[in-house]
Amino acid sequence: MDNTLGLILRARRKDKGLKLVDLSELSGLHHSHIARLERGERFPTGRTLKKLAEPLGFSELELCKLAGFIPRDAADDRLDRFKKSVKKEVIETLVNLGERIDRL
Repeated sequence: MDNTLGLILRARRKDKGLKLVDLSELSGLHHSHIARLERGERFPTGRTLKKLAEPLGFSELELCKLAGFIPRDAADDRLDRFKKSVKKEVIETLVNLGERIDRL
């Protein structure tokens, strides 16, 4: 089994100056489980990646890409969807405001 993800997790943990026990406390995962992930003996679930992301300084999207759950070239379109949603709300508000002004 390819252990690239495990090596990345271990390297990031060490770069952050964290011991397994420290990461365990921050993530809520047992330290032996994290050790098995780092050695490539276990493969993380999405829930596990979510718990590891913040303490290791990754976004959930980055870890999902590294684990192969999402294609590495996939864009994070959440910001674009949010911008479109906000733009739509602003336009609707302005239209409603214009209609109220017209009735005055």
